Amino acid sequence: MTKPLEGKRALVTGASSGLGEGIALRLGQDGAAICIHGRDQDRLAAARDRLSDALGAPVHVAAGSLSDDAGADGVFSAAQDALGGIDILVNNAGGESAGTGTMPWLDIDPELWNRHYNSNVTSMVRLIRHAVPGMRERGWGRLIQLSSESATYPMPIIPDYQAAKLAIRSLTRSLAMALARTGITANSVSPGLTHSGGPDRWLTKMAADRGWNDDWESITRHVQDEMISNHAGRIGEPADVAHAIAFLTDPRAGFISGIDIPVDGGR
Repeated sequence: MTKPLEGKRALVTGASSGLGEGIALRLGQDGAAICIHGRDQDRLAAARDRLSDALGAPVHVAAGSLSDDAGADGVFSAAQDALGGIDILVNNAGGESAGTGTMPWLDIDPELWNRHYNSNVTSMVRLIRHAVPGMRERGWGRLIQLSSESATYPMPIIPDYQAAKLAIRSLTRSLAMALARTGITANSVSPGLTHSGGPDRWLTKMAADRGWNDDWESITRHVQDEMISNHAGRIGEPADVAHAIAFLTDPRAGFISGIDIPVDGGR
């Protein structure tokens, strides 16, 4: 049976672990040739090996920072050289407010706001600008940006991160309009709290600070009862988000553009 993404080529950013790795796995299972991006060479190589073993096919890597033009140029060039072109771009790379997540709102200075906007939003713009010309020439493409449920339900912490994630949705809707009638779709996906490196570290520290048991069943119960309740009654998994992205990348989803899909357990 032909796989839906057979013959398509996908670049997934921020894919050296967790959510990005799960997205790359699903797109590879659907037949796409895969290039994963990350900043740490060793972690990226380990993810490549895991994915190659799971898929039974080679997985390519493109290492580098997306926080400036030169770095993004190098990442895209490496991915394009490896795959021969990019049909699907999944913009998953971003930066949480590391070290500022529990700071009072007014203690986060404007420079941090600028830094986190650049890492979460402008980094995506850099790759989109590279990817669109080739997609336009071929008359087909998929651009998917990762936002967050925190853009809809902001908290008094991580305001810089939340504002950037809301900007991603606006960017995507505007992009969909700009690419009308080209065969390229642009959509965003907003995960709820999902098991991956950053959230897991945050929850583990929170469990220790609040005297919770450190097993995931206990942490999940506290999160559901005291913090972020959803209809599913659990924390999300990378596969939950990957399923939504696989749907949007499918050639049969060509009539869907400019939307955001919340993957948050029905919060």
